[in-house]
Amino acid sequence: MIENISDTAFLVAAYRALETERKDALFQDPFAKKLVGDKGLKIVDGLHAGRRSSWFLVARTCILDQWILTIIKEENIDTVLNLAAGLDARAYRLELPQSLRWFDVDLPAISNHKELILKNDKPKCDYHLVKMDLADQAERARFFTEVARDSKKTLIISEGFLMYLTPIQASELAQELAQHSPFRFWLAELLGPVQLAMIKLKWGKQFKAANSEMAFAPKEGPQFFKACGWEAVDFKSSFDEAIKIGRAPKGAPLLKSAVRLLPHNLRSLINSAGIAFLKR
Repeated sequence: MIENISDTAFLVAAYRALETERKDALFQDPFAKKLVGDKGLKIVDGLHAGRRSSWFLVARTCILDQWILTIIKEENIDTVLNLAAGLDARAYRLELPQSLRWFDVDLPAISNHKELILKNDKPKCDYHLVKMDLADQAERARFFTEVARDSKKTLIISEGFLMYLTPIQASELAQELAQHSPFRFWLAELLGPVQLAMIKLKWGKQFKAANSEMAFAPKEGPQFFKACGWEAVDFKSSFDEAIKIGRAPKGAPLLKSAVRLLPHNLRSLINSAGIAFLKR
């Protein structure tokens, strides 16, 4: 069962561990199983259709892995700021430049667990684990200023984070990030209203009981951030990616064909969960 917000990190890492164990695995995360132990799988199995719901996470992992490596190389990124990183082990498993500064930022409890489990493993880059509550505006403002001071080009990642904010909180965070000139690129996972409603229908009670309720799913999608100083460069749908990589639920290709018959605004609304590539 999910007991608090940090347990969602165990859920995510458990899905990565399950994908890694497949013979046809689309990525390898050998650290995921170490990080979650039995707890992660118990959380997955405690959710309705828990194991069958892994497709969404696998798709977003594939999208982010590819985009992170491409942007770092093509844009000469010197710093990565991974917000609410949870049990993400990309700094350990991706082929990254040794000189790249990578900051994983999350609550002390989940960060302490990660630090303990990975204490004998070596990251691929200049890695920093930052134990911080991102809800503390003064603390995060100080930290953002610190990171920006020593960076020329920063890539921000927010996977599995923004949906737990309110629209006002998401807007405030985006504006704060936009204030720092080195903070140039942002890979932001977004939910749409339809996907949020489906998650609440399926898992809403468990998440609410754990004080981990989701609230942010802008109907305008990545355009939500335009007023905050960010332009949408691209958007990749998790649903489309899942079909492409062979991880979508049964009947998904047929559903996609049916969705194409709908008016454009309805198509966009239904297919609005995925990763937005934003540029300041």
